[in-house]
Amino acid sequence: MSSGERKLLITSGGGDLESPDLSINQPGVSDPAAPTNSFFGATFIVINASIGAGLLSFPYAFLQAGVIPAIFIQLGFVVFIGAALLILAYCAERTHAMNYQQVVEKCCGTTLGVICQVCVVIYCFGACVTFFVVIGDQLDSMLRFAAGTLDHWYLDRRFTTSVVSIVVAILSFFRNISYLSKPSSAGVFAMVYLVIVVVVRYGTKTYPPLETPIHFEHSWSVAFGAIPVICFGFQCHVSAVPVYHALSGRSVRRFAGVVALAMGLNTTLYTLAGAFGAMSFGDGTCSDILVNYTPTDKAITAARVALAFNIVTSYPILHYCGRAAFFDLYVRIRSLPPVADELAPEPPAERVRRYVASSIWLVTSLLIAINVSDVKKVIEPFGGLAACFIFAFPGLCLFNVAFDLTGISARRRQMTIATGVLFLLIGMFIFGENLTLVAMRDSGAIGSGPPCASLKSNPLSPSHHHADNYTWA
Repeated sequence: MSSGERKLLITSGGGDLESPDLSINQPGVSDPAAPTNSFFGATFIVINASIGAGLLSFPYAFLQAGVIPAIFIQLGFVVFIGAALLILAYCAERTHAMNYQQVVEKCCGTTLGVICQVCVVIYCFGACVTFFVVIGDQLDSMLRFAAGTLDHWYLDRRFTTSVVSIVVAILSFFRNISYLSKPSSAGVFAMVYLVIVVVVRYGTKTYPPLETPIHFEHSWSVAFGAIPVICFGFQCHVSAVPVYHALSGRSVRRFAGVVALAMGLNTTLYTLAGAFGAMSFGDGTCSDILVNYTPTDKAITAARVALAFNIVTSYPILHYCGRAAFFDLYVRIRSLPPVADELAPEPPAERVRRYVASSIWLVTSLLIAINVSDVKKVIEPFGGLAACFIFAFPGLCLFNVAFDLTGISARRRQMTIATGVLFLLIGMFIFGENLTLVAMRDSGAIGSGPPCASLKSNPLSPSHHHADNYTWA
């Protein structure tokens, strides 16, 4: 893309961080009936988009790195993760982009835009499949606890997961992401309950002791394995751009408050779960912390209900983002007019397309989740795409924007370019590390998880096979 083309795309959205807000209620553009996100509504969606079943892996990640080092690693990454969210919001403001892939295309050109669209579709679809797997795991544990058996047809995970998918479908057909603010708030409070259970169990020492001590070998290589888990736990960047686009009183400064509150609460929840979970079970900490607890513990069973509920409210967010990327690819391939702004009235043809695409997406992801026994090996390598969404693509966007900023000193331009390069390098490093770890696990060079004895003795817990999926969610 030439410098002139890039400048036309980037500067079409206006000025710098201090520029006047672009109204989302411009006459003739917005639909008065279209909802917008309040400050707290946007915050809850951002939090719910990142926090989920991945939280269950944080205690083991903290064990790998050591509790104190893990806290500092997490705090260091949170600074960059929050900065990346602001970079995306800033670029979205300048380009009038409605979603993540449009930001990348308008800042970096068509080729990278198409690559980003494909990556978003793959990542979001893989996450949605994983969500159904996690829901099935929790339902199995809860129903086995309640009924003592899963031998009846109506307790089979294929049936129970399909029933829950109806609720997921209802939330997934919405056109505007703002509709998901209330379900997201409930999903966040469900995870708060789960964290409280972990903390209280440690404080009251009401957790089962290990039958035999397990020694876990700590090393720098093992510690590095914790970085993707900690980093990916904050992945909400794909959904952050549409959240910003629908934010009432939209401005980068206002969104910075959303980011600060969301990252603060996420960091608090992850730190509490990771630290107290690891300290509870030490070297016997499992990659799914709920597996460590007594299966007949009612509070833990309630925590599984909370987790399943959170996943039900998280699925529609990733589905929304994946559907938007699919539509952008579809209209490009078919040479159709661009997708209408979700804050504008919806053309009838797009409404039909939305219902058809959503239905196909939901049914396909459900069928794969309940019928493909080894789906983890297929989708796990794509989990590393989160590193690209968090660091690499925002870095590329900032790098390109830096060349077209006006009224700034040469030193500030150089610092902006260097920051973009730094984000790109961090993203590529974590992406490469994740792929290396996946390849080493598949080849047997390293284990797929901790030596958790309770996985064998706990008949009410999800299998270790499915527990490894949770870093996706």
